[in-house]
Amino acid sequence: MEDNHNDIKENAVSAFAEYAYSFGNLQARAGVRYEHLKSDYYEDGVKSAEQSRVYDNVFPSVSLAFPIGKVQTQLTYSGNIKRPDYYDLRSGISYVNRYSYESGNPYLEPAIEHVVSLNMSYGWLYLNVNYIHGKDVEIQYSRAYSEENPAVSLLTHINAPEIDKLNATFTLSPSVGIWSPQLTLMFNQQWFRVDTPEGRRNFNNPVGVFQWDNTFAFPKGFQFNLDMMVSTRGDEETIKYMKPYGALNCSLYKSFFSGCLSFQLKANDLLNTAQPECTLYSGNRTIWVDAESRRSIALTVRYKFNATKSKYKGTGAGQEQRSRM
Repeated sequence: MEDNHNDIKENAVSAFAEYAYSFGNLQARAGVRYEHLKSDYYEDGVKSAEQSRVYDNVFPSVSLAFPIGKVQTQLTYSGNIKRPDYYDLRSGISYVNRYSYESGNPYLEPAIEHVVSLNMSYGWLYLNVNYIHGKDVEIQYSRAYSEENPAVSLLTHINAPEIDKLNATFTLSPSVGIWSPQLTLMFNQQWFRVDTPEGRRNFNNPVGVFQWDNTFAFPKGFQFNLDMMVSTRGDEETIKYMKPYGALNCSLYKSFFSGCLSFQLKANDLLNTAQPECTLYSGNRTIWVDAESRRSIALTVRYKFNATKSKYKGTGAGQEQRSRM
């Protein structure tokens, strides 16, 4: 394999406007966001016109907040964009093992999502429902490395045409003395067609998740956590979970000197059940993932030097770009 060197130079401009108005108990907001991005792609110091792009995107947003009796309710719509990680845009090929290679895809397009959300809360009860329509969502794809080596796989990334998801989360978080439990029930349903060696198939089986977190706050800075999670079989994008799986974790925390020094002893996956058995469907390849033990014990020691509250009031400019790295 030959060495290669890729550079991506981007210039971005964005603008946002929002209008808010109150109609009695109804709080309404409407906004629009404009994003312009110019991306120049260089391969071995030479600019590639085909892989360089200019994007102009406009995303509206609408929010309605209102009470239904004592239930606080909010209904929102928003559009957003998720650009590929820079590493996924590389053109080079990396050796994994004698059966597979891995590469990026400089032709990846940003993924566009349209999200409708419903949020309802009453005391320590909370409900969140999201419906997401995604276009050009990035997924992993496998094909033959070459005609001469059809048994060797080349793993890369492509844009899936469309995917629809319905996610619902119901949370109960009461507090009883030193005990603060939080029970979370999640339902995740997708509508997605996946290319498999047997042809295109519907991956529409839902996944249910049961999570129960328990925090016990004791005197003198001691805190004990006991957390449990169980997930059902089902489909998540191109992954098919074959069996239910779960985890049981616990931890003991102690702080000193007004929180400057802290110790945490944590045991993960006490029952050795956290790794799911799943199958990854990827183009002309099917990958079976066997469950492996992830049981572990960890001791974390933290000390905060000159711990003070940050005076920064911004929202983290450039955070999205840093996360792409």
